Amino acid sequence: MEKLKYIIEDSTISEVLGVQNFTNEESAVLELVKNAYDAQSVDVIIVISKSQIIIEDNGIGMNRQKILEAWMHVGISDKEYIVGDGENSRVLAGSKGVGRFAIARLGAEASVYTKMDGQEAILWKTDWNTNTLETCYEMKRRGTKIVIGKLRDNWTEPRVCNLREFLSRTYNDDKMKIQIDYKEDRKTVMRYFGKIQLGVNCVSIIRLQYLAGFQKLICDIKSDEFKENVKELCPGINIKEQKTELNIVNELDYIKNELYEEAATEEWKELLENVGNFSAELYFSLKNPSTFDAEKYFYKHKILDERYESGVILYRNAFSISSYEGKKDWLGFGKRSRKSPAAASHPSGSWRVRENQMSGKVIIDKKENKGLSDLMNRQGLVENDIYKVFIAIIITGINYFERYRQNIIRCIANKYNESKEEKKPKVIDSVMKNPQKLMELSLEEKKLFMDELEQMKKDNKTSKNQIDETEKRYKYDIRLLNILATSGLKATSIAHELYNDRNSIDENVDYIINALKRYELWDVVNDFENTKYMHRDIPALLEKNRRVNKRIINFMDVMLSESEKDQFVPEDVNIYEFFINIKSVWEKDYSWINIQLHIEESLEYRSSKDIFRVIFDNLILNSIQQNDAENILEIHIYAEKKGKYINMMYMDKGKGLSEKYKFEPLRILEVHETSRKKGHGIGMWIVNNTIVNTGGEIKKIEGLDGFKIEFMLGDKI
Repeated sequence: MEKLKYIIEDSTISEVLGVQNFTNEESAVLELVKNAYDAQSVDVIIVISKSQIIIEDNGIGMNRQKILEAWMHVGISDKEYIVGDGENSRVLAGSKGVGRFAIARLGAEASVYTKMDGQEAILWKTDWNTNTLETCYEMKRRGTKIVIGKLRDNWTEPRVCNLREFLSRTYNDDKMKIQIDYKEDRKTVMRYFGKIQLGVNCVSIIRLQYLAGFQKLICDIKSDEFKENVKELCPGINIKEQKTELNIVNELDYIKNELYEEAATEEWKELLENVGNFSAELYFSLKNPSTFDAEKYFYKHKILDERYESGVILYRNAFSISSYEGKKDWLGFGKRSRKSPAAASHPSGSWRVRENQMSGKVIIDKKENKGLSDLMNRQGLVENDIYKVFIAIIITGINYFERYRQNIIRCIANKYNESKEEKKPKVIDSVMKNPQKLMELSLEEKKLFMDELEQMKKDNKTSKNQIDETEKRYKYDIRLLNILATSGLKATSIAHELYNDRNSIDENVDYIINALKRYELWDVVNDFENTKYMHRDIPALLEKNRRVNKRIINFMDVMLSESEKDQFVPEDVNIYEFFINIKSVWEKDYSWINIQLHIEESLEYRSSKDIFRVIFDNLILNSIQQNDAENILEIHIYAEKKGKYINMMYMDKGKGLSEKYKFEPLRILEVHETSRKKGHGIGMWIVNNTIVNTGGEIKKIEGLDGFKIEFMLGDKI
């Protein structure tokens, strides 16, 4: 047997692994800077001119043997995990053994001068067709100097400026000084994320620490976004800081359902461990808050002097990973905000941070997070299951911040508007009654008159802004509800078509049985030999068909009755009778549920039936879906009139909320929050939105021992 090895032309290697492998010139320069870092260089100087690029470091250098055995061996790397000790230690950036071909991306020819301590200097030269190696007598100090000629790019001043900014974002260490020299103007590359200052670079810092062994995410928020008087408006919320530990096993159960079977708990925990420990420090600020919003929500800082705008950068130890240096929305902020575009003040919609509101850094480690592996071209990560879970963990922390901030904004909007005293312009009132009085006003009254006019102008502007905000809110609501309405219309249309065949659906099984009896086949099909196998047991199949047909008829009746116009007409509703009807419909469809009503038979309330139906159909459906493994489910509904409101309580004796909601139950009201596989997470949002739109509110939700929700409905229809 003859063993064979590939033979590849040098020019092909340089083209594939160099010119085509690096997406831009900045990433190619970064790769050579990483090589200098791995060589334990203290300084690296990049000199750029129109004809050549020189990259010079004072690292350990190379000798002839290293050139022959490592430099010329494609795909091999002699780099360990870490070099040096203590504060001087470095986690090495390279590992693929192809980084040197970044030179080919920059130029068509190159000379590499290199020297190790106590050994002769050597010169390696290439035009990517021919490589030569010779002794170099001019180089006296250790290090490596790369001279690249026949440049493939036109290096103008803006391009050099882009390189400087790129390296500023992508280098996250201080063990090596990077300098760029262009036209004899040498500038040091400064780390983009230096010393962070609230009110200068951002208004909130979100620190995340994932502990893989415990499957916990520690979220630590520091904020200086709001003025001090917000503490009085929101006494139950710490507006300066918030810290918690999130159980990632529970938080990401929706991903587990996508990747594993229900019983695969150990495999799921192993995946969460394989992600490895990592940390993140994210910086939030609004880009250009309006003066109106700044006043309304008591923002402490309208303009930040040195606002971070780089996006979120993913660092593996000292360097960022290409394609994750802030320009790419790799965390999907845009997609999340388009899916849930509600403003932070929205009473029921979930606010999501926008792309231009968040920057920061996520830091992973070469060994600790080895499951997050680089693509061969070092321009991204392999998007496997570990990567998917890694992203989801970060988003879980961001989601916690979003809820924290939205609670403050909602609190300000509610409490401030409630406590705001209505200002009645007395002078204007008197002038409007008697215009002649305008000529008789004293100097003080004239000043008051002008102040009141200014206030009216300001109030008109405020009212317009509030109208615009309300319009945006309802556009958001309509988008979500249109999805469900469209599905409902399709189902109603099908129900109308089926209704014409209602008699056939209801009676067909009896017709088939009677026909079999008439042809004297009924006793034959009931014979033991013919009923041993399920798929041949005709009587059993017919009974199963009867049950299915009955459910189809129930579906038609429900769809057609609930879409009738009179469901939406305001009237004095007898609450007890209405819920008797709801109880009978649900218990007929689901024999294993038992609904008990605690409502006075004479209780009436002016409303429209669709409001009650939307709320309680969603609540009952949630109970059924959450407890579908139970043999029997007990549900209790309470109602009591209190002035212009009706207080209601709904509870079931099931297994309660999923773990991630048990200690933060109000989260279930946020749109798209669900723990079920293929769940849409809109049901409880609809419940909350319907209650809020009547002028009511949800008072309490509990989910530790069964499920319980208390709320009040208002008289707005």
